Amino acid sequence: DGGLNQSRVVPMSAKIIDDEYKGGQGIPFMALEGEGADAKFNLTQEAKDFLCTLKAPIAIAAIVGRYRTGKSFLVNRMLLDVCGSGFQVGATVNSCTKGLWLWNRPLKVKLQDGSEINLLVVDTEGIGSLDADADHDAKIFALALLLSSYFIYNSVGSIDETALNNLSLVVELTKHIRTKASHETDGGEETGAEFANFFPSFLWVVRDFALQLVDENGVAFSSKQYLERSLTPVSGFSEGTEVKNRIRRMLMAFFPNRDCVTLKRPIEDESMLQKIDEAAWSDLRPEFVQQVQALRTKIYGTSPSKALNGKLLDGAMLCTLADAYAQALNTGTSLNIGDAWGQVSSSRNKAAVEEAAAAYEA
Repeated sequence: DGGLNQSRVVPMSAKIIDDEYKGGQGIPFMALEGEGADAKFNLTQEAKDFLCTLKAPIAIAAIVGRYRTGKSFLVNRMLLDVCGSGFQVGATVNSCTKGLWLWNRPLKVKLQDGSEINLLVVDTEGIGSLDADADHDAKIFALALLLSSYFIYNSVGSIDETALNNLSLVVELTKHIRTKASHETDGGEETGAEFANFFPSFLWVVRDFALQLVDENGVAFSSKQYLERSLTPVSGFSEGTEVKNRIRRMLMAFFPNRDCVTLKRPIEDESMLQKIDEAAWSDLRPEFVQQVQALRTKIYGTSPSKALNGKLLDGAMLCTLADAYAQALNTGTSLNIGDAWGQVSSSRNKAAVEEAAAAYEA
């Protein structure tokens, strides 16, 4: 591959139509403002101004993962391929990104079916950081889920019990999310049976992966099959076993459209890991670079349009949705998809009436 001999960049996937997006920057999207119990989520005006310029269809890829697992490298270099810039990154243990951030230029991509779409990239605060509690992490997780069409979960090592346990936030979602509008419910806790109809596609990216993907007979299997094998219920009847299997059952039920990509360690030299964000592609292992190209092709080529109740959302509708979810979190109520959709519909109708009136007056 000729790209490996160039220190500048690796050739971008053919799915990207142009690189105008590289002139963009990360802006606060769902900002967490205030301290402690008084902290509130707000859709920022900067994000609103940008999103309202975007027509449907749009795809939204949200990258989520535990802090200090190289999530920003995944966003900045693997997806955006911007070196030395991109979303804010730090080599310290502090979790740099608070709330949700948005790249303020869309990536114009061509999907596998030949259609074109504006792909938005959202970075999220690392979950599991020292200064956040489980409730806060669940809110970040839920916001990223409900606002995205492609949920990319970043982790390191392998899909073992620890990795699955780190996704136990999935179990918490039934406490935070409602699918039916308030006037349609009986007030009981959601079972999660309807979540699959509203949740995004799920892609698990496993970094620094050192295992061989072969079965006990030495037959190779794919990374998607690796995920499916990892989600197979474990045998036993203990309480601990039930907890493990509950996470597995929920992941399978909530995300029928799921996939997995494994990536080797990018670099042999440990001392270079602190500065990996500035490393030239030619400094990285060739197998890793090829895997990154395949990952890009997958994300750029298969990003689903953001839709709700069968209707494609544009940027303005996404803003209404984000606003409704922020208000719900701030008032301590559930994230109600039905109620939020009602707000999207009414704001859309209001805008249509205003447009018609303006056209009539003109």
